Amino acid sequence: MNQAREKKSTGIRAAHLAASVIFVLILTLIGCSGNNVTPREGSINGKIVDKNGTPVEDACVMWDYDRTKSSYTDEDGSYLIEGISFGDQQFVVEAAGFRTTSFSAAVYSGQTTTAISVSIEAKSFDFREIEIKEVSATHAVISWKTTDYTNGLIEYGDIEDTLGATVRETNKVYATTHSLKITGLASAKQYFFRIIANREGRSSETSETGSFNTLSTLEDKTPPAPPTDVAASLSTTQGQLTVFWAPVYDPDLKGYKVYRSETANGNFAVISNTLIARGQERYTDVSVIPGKKYYYRVTSTDQAGNESGFNNVAGILLPGNVTTEVRWTRANSPYLLSADLNILETGKLIIDQGVEVMISESDAFQLGVISLVEINVNGGAIVVSAADGLPVSFASNMINPAKGSWQGLTFENTDNPSNILANIVVSDATNGIHIKDSSGAFSELSIINCTTAVKCENTTNQTIALVTARRCTFGMEIRGNELLQIKDSSFVHPQICINSQSNDGLKISGCNFLEYTDTGLVSNESSGVIEFSNNLFVSSLGLGIKIISQSPLVEYNTFDTPYVVQLSKGNATIRKNIIVADRSVFGAGKKGIEHLAGTLPLPVFGPNNIQGFASETAHIGCTASSGNTAEDVLLEKELTGATYDYRLRQLYPNTEDPWGISREKIPFED
Repeated sequence: MNQAREKKSTGIRAAHLAASVIFVLILTLIGCSGNNVTPREGSINGKIVDKNGTPVEDACVMWDYDRTKSSYTDEDGSYLIEGISFGDQQFVVEAAGFRTTSFSAAVYSGQTTTAISVSIEAKSFDFREIEIKEVSATHAVISWKTTDYTNGLIEYGDIEDTLGATVRETNKVYATTHSLKITGLASAKQYFFRIIANREGRSSETSETGSFNTLSTLEDKTPPAPPTDVAASLSTTQGQLTVFWAPVYDPDLKGYKVYRSETANGNFAVISNTLIARGQERYTDVSVIPGKKYYYRVTSTDQAGNESGFNNVAGILLPGNVTTEVRWTRANSPYLLSADLNILETGKLIIDQGVEVMISESDAFQLGVISLVEINVNGGAIVVSAADGLPVSFASNMINPAKGSWQGLTFENTDNPSNILANIVVSDATNGIHIKDSSGAFSELSIINCTTAVKCENTTNQTIALVTARRCTFGMEIRGNELLQIKDSSFVHPQICINSQSNDGLKISGCNFLEYTDTGLVSNESSGVIEFSNNLFVSSLGLGIKIISQSPLVEYNTFDTPYVVQLSKGNATIRKNIIVADRSVFGAGKKGIEHLAGTLPLPVFGPNNIQGFASETAHIGCTASSGNTAEDVLLEKELTGATYDYRLRQLYPNTEDPWGISREKIPFED
């Protein structure tokens, strides 16, 4: 029995010995031997410098996990932190006057890691309220504020440590409130960004890194940018207009829509149900009517169906053949006409008071007078009735235009009683108004800087009244008309005021022929009753009336000119006229009434009052009738000071039948 107990005890001791060996082996494997443990902590040292590489003293470097583990840098910028867990760790650097900076480093057990030098930025302002104001599938708007005036940029990218793209503010524009738009982004993706800014004359400073996620295409509720530089032009095919614009570069752009209106502030309607694809930034509008002005807007649409607003409105007038009724309004003024406008038999153009019509320097279609733009009324009608309001003006669109910059207004083969021109201004044309084989009401016409102010040919019973022609080479050319009347008009500074040829019946009355350099009135008629009465002729060197044929009645006119009347032939009636030569550059009258034929018996003219002419030059090739006088008459211009006030102050020769002009108002005020 004792032997058995001994064997059992020996077995127990053997088991204990085996367990002890196993325990020692386990301790050895886990790094422990007796009371000693292999350390699992390490240390880190390094340097902190500024942007210029200068060491920063008294900077606090802290282990971000446990900021009690820290170290202040010495004068060399060096630091040492012990007791840091092994592995990749994050550290924070804080220093007075510098921006807080983070860095990472790998720490090894029982070792001291030497980190690369960490550069920290000086801090002269704070970044505040950094916000993602707007995000779509393709762009983001980031705003921020700074506590001082700064200028900066945003670095961004889809990898946090590699922000390779930038968008920047306008250079050298400093502010405290900032916003930048980042475009060209991919949808449904995360992006990282940081702001880099500086005060004027100072080093740049960097914000903390932020991030945002772009939306997927289906989530996108932000419209794309609107198209810019929208413009309209004539198409190469007449009766069409082309609209074009600058491309929009949003990555999710699907296409464009074009809208049209007939008023700048009216309701715009889309004119194509099909989107215009990106890359095709133009649209040809074929549903337009000549004579109308159109306005266009263009919007852009993205893949999600978001539509932008519009950037600008483009307006254009379509020239061509007008065959319907068209109205030009002051609200749509000015109207720029870049090619011929022809108002045909079924067409009618109504122009409201105050409208400005500007004419291009060349004809885009090169029709008619190829190089010049024309407005032709051929069978149709034009109605301009601004008699009680602002005038309608037609003028060249050029700066300092010359005479003949465009062709003018022409009425041809138009026997239409609807034609009305009242209170208009025409400038810079070849023929301001040309009436040929036509009829209409033409009055209150101001014609400026044209080659010929008014041409009138082959009309019947036509009256033209209240024309004022200034700085035109020829005031009026009239030819082949029957029973034409010219009334109450003024022609100022022309070469010839009226050149009248081959008319059958003509009356010119109440007109002012002023400062002509050649002739006031040239008359070479074919037949009929010809009368020139109550007209004023004033020139320092020109001839008042030149009569080539027929025997007109010339009465109750006032002349202040060195050459008064010249007759080639015939026996005109010239009577009751006041004739002086106060304005003569020669100091006296050169020729009064001259008959070039001078055949015997000499024709007799009068009675007239001729003052300031020598007796031998008052009548040349003719003689004066009884009652002819040479009195120094009294004129209102001596009292009023008005240059052209040639009304009599005292009725001459008597109150029953005063000679010279009879006007209630001053004949002309320049």
